[in-house]
Amino acid sequence: MIVVKNVSKTLGNKKVVDNISFHIAPFECAGIIGKNGAGKTTLLNMMSGILKADCGFIRISDCKDTLKDYATLKKLAYVSGTKSQLWSDMKLIYSFDNCRKMYGMGKHDFTVRLGMLTDIFDIKDCLYKSVHHLSLGQKARSELVYALLPEPEILFLDEAMIGLDVSVKERVMSVINELKENRKTTIIYTSHNLVEVEKLCDRIILIDNGTSIYDGSVEEIMKEFAPEYSIDFEIDGAFPDMEDLPVEKYVMDNNILSIKFQKQKVETAAIIRHITDRCVIKNIKLREPNLEDTIKKIYEGKGQI
Repeated sequence: MIVVKNVSKTLGNKKVVDNISFHIAPFECAGIIGKNGAGKTTLLNMMSGILKADCGFIRISDCKDTLKDYATLKKLAYVSGTKSQLWSDMKLIYSFDNCRKMYGMGKHDFTVRLGMLTDIFDIKDCLYKSVHHLSLGQKARSELVYALLPEPEILFLDEAMIGLDVSVKERVMSVINELKENRKTTIIYTSHNLVEVEKLCDRIILIDNGTSIYDGSVEEIMKEFAPEYSIDFEIDGAFPDMEDLPVEKYVMDNNILSIKFQKQKVETAAIIRHITDRCVIKNIKLREPNLEDTIKKIYEGKGQI
């Protein structure tokens, strides 16, 4: 579906993207993540045809020059959390009608789909308001409706949930997951909120200073790089013998036994069983590393925080 091969881009005096290559399969949801300035938005802009690569090539389906192929452009939609596609001084409905005309949607299909999406994103009462009168959250939801109206084959989401409250984010993630499950859309997703990335993406491409430093599934990166798991037991009485457990570290302090361990060496259930068979347990607190912890560990390994 999308092939990026040896792509580089210099903006000003800085090489923002440096010899990046990857392939995104049809219907995949791939997260491109990295710190500010890593090159994420520049990469998405090149993939969508907004920018032209200095070298290498990008192919969308069978097209190597997106801006010269209208049929390919009609397969794409792009939502940016920092750059609007809506006409600020006009009523919102006019932006949506412009989208209909650009993508060649029939009026009946447009009306049905617009009604469905405005219900989902709760912006029905915004349609005849000027965009500049909308709240930040209403604008963000309207941008998503604009992108989803033509049922794109490829959806670029660049910090698309900026300005959305928690309940609306959950609704948006539900829609994205539905697109994934129905295998209708290839999704490329960037966000600094790694909880979102972990929930939505099957695969992540981690870039740093314009280069790719990891490309694989979330499960694989967690297995390879995740920090240790930890579990705290509040114990009533004497502490147990820990010599038979293959844990990385344990500390006994007052009535708390804190254990750090690697999931590859010992299961959580085996540790809990070992302790509960030997002690009276008043409370248990388990902390599992998440994607954010894991990415932080990778950067720390590179000498960056």
